[in-house]
Amino acid sequence: MRNTGRIAKWQSLALAIAALGIGCKFASPGASNGPGTGTGGVTGRGGTSGGGGAGGRVMPNIGGFPGKDAGAALPPPLDDFPADPIIDPSAPANAPALFDGTAPRAGGAPCIVSPITGTLMPRNWLRPRFELAAASGENLFELDLTVAGFAHPLRIFTRNPSTALTADLWNRLRLVVDKTITVTARALQTDAAGAVQVAPSSPAEATFVIAPVDAPGKIVYWALADDMGTKVGSLKGFGIGEEGVRDVLVPSQVASRSSGETCVGCHTATPDGNGVGFSMGPTNYFGNLADIRQGSTGVLPPYANPTGMSLVRTLRGIPAYSKGHWTDGDRVVLMSDTGTLHWVQVDGTANGTLARTGDASKATEPAWSHDGNQVVYVSATSITDGRLGNGPADLYSIPYANRAGGNATPLPGGSDPGATEFYPSFSPDDALVAFTRLAGSGSSYSNPASEVFVVPFGGGTGGTAVRLAANDAAACQTNLASPGLTNDWPKWSPQAVTANGKTYYWLTFSSKRNGTANAQLYVAGVVVDGAGKVTSYPALYLWNQPAADGNHTPSWDDFSIPPIIVD
Repeated sequence: MRNTGRIAKWQSLALAIAALGIGCKFASPGASNGPGTGTGGVTGRGGTSGGGGAGGRVMPNIGGFPGKDAGAALPPPLDDFPADPIIDPSAPANAPALFDGTAPRAGGAPCIVSPITGTLMPRNWLRPRFELAAASGENLFELDLTVAGFAHPLRIFTRNPSTALTADLWNRLRLVVDKTITVTARALQTDAAGAVQVAPSSPAEATFVIAPVDAPGKIVYWALADDMGTKVGSLKGFGIGEEGVRDVLVPSQVASRSSGETCVGCHTATPDGNGVGFSMGPTNYFGNLADIRQGSTGVLPPYANPTGMSLVRTLRGIPAYSKGHWTDGDRVVLMSDTGTLHWVQVDGTANGTLARTGDASKATEPAWSHDGNQVVYVSATSITDGRLGNGPADLYSIPYANRAGGNATPLPGGSDPGATEFYPSFSPDDALVAFTRLAGSGSSYSNPASEVFVVPFGGGTGGTAVRLAANDAAACQTNLASPGLTNDWPKWSPQAVTANGKTYYWLTFSSKRNGTANAQLYVAGVVVDGAGKVTSYPALYLWNQPAADGNHTPSWDDFSIPPIIVD
């Protein structure tokens, strides 16, 4: 029998209600419906503001992952949920009785927008936030979480359709790995006096699993406060599990910029994590380089050679670096400019181009393997500001061969003649390549038809491309279908981790599925088993980001930016 009266013992688990509300201008597709934004609650803060810059106040980090107490001893894994329900202050005290004592109706189940069923969460993820969309005006919700082997479900009652677990509960639940956690949701409607007007709905159900590994590193992304306007673009960032964002680089900090360069655009981490290579606009989008560490933000790194940098400042394109070529005397950047793969030694004066024997098309958007031996690029006929313009375009690979290049070959799985493939990215172990793909030969510029795929690299032998499950919204969001959500710009986390015979990868990408024309950032798991089978998982929304901003072109690496810490 469910106990609906005793809640004091677990009052500390009271709901935290989350309040959420390439270049420097993106084309505007039609708006779409997406997750609710929430309106406040017990401890929810941040959300719509997304924190501030270096000194902004944001939601506190959760204990032990990452933050002021990172590295502290972790609590034991949760072995049961509390027997008593959690009743949020937004809900009436008799909410359990309203659901338990009223005959249910058929149908009317709310849509569980997040987590999408089948989601894989990294162990250091943000506190799970459950997003519901009422079917027809229901205003009181029951959320139940169950785990096999637990004696009790976790029952939560709230009027807020956007509800997050508290940190203390999540810090123990996150250690319950490789077990299916089932979420069921019901909804009813009450009048102003609290009487039931619409009976409890049938239940909706979703599931998620917590991976036995963390998602490492930090994400730095291109942000625009007014996505469709002319606001200045800058770089913002955060660590996985941090519940806010901070300024990383704004145009006025870039010491080597010209007066007309007011927008930081496409960017890539330098292999040491201490800087970013980027293009600056909005006129020419020439290359640049800046430190991002506190105390030296925006200045040229000390190794930068004036001659090498003067050449970089005449080239366009998304910069590419490799850990295999980032030591003194061999700090090299690749840039594509108008169709040739240029290499420039940024700590010297040497420069040249990589041969692409057998490919007469233009080259753009290079990705460089971490071992420094291979380059994957986009073979195209149309280039704009150093990036792909319109298709058709395919992925090709060449050897780096000590700055010489070599024979160019299409990458099987990334060179479909009926599609346009672009924005390639090597996984941290160089085993996989992620890329954006769209059918036919349309524009690559924030195209709603774009989707994210991965393909085995195999030293250039390629394989069968896998369309990520993360392209799709929840099945109950019937008005959101991909292609059509602008899934774009995939980037891998900086390490792959093997556990229980499987290798776990994480990808971030941008998508316009959140209910506005603004792009937002998402993360998804990709797992490869011992037989080489690739399995992808639905997308996780990064609810720490400012929901009102346009957040694009993420880069994920071991960036040297401070953690976001508040008292």
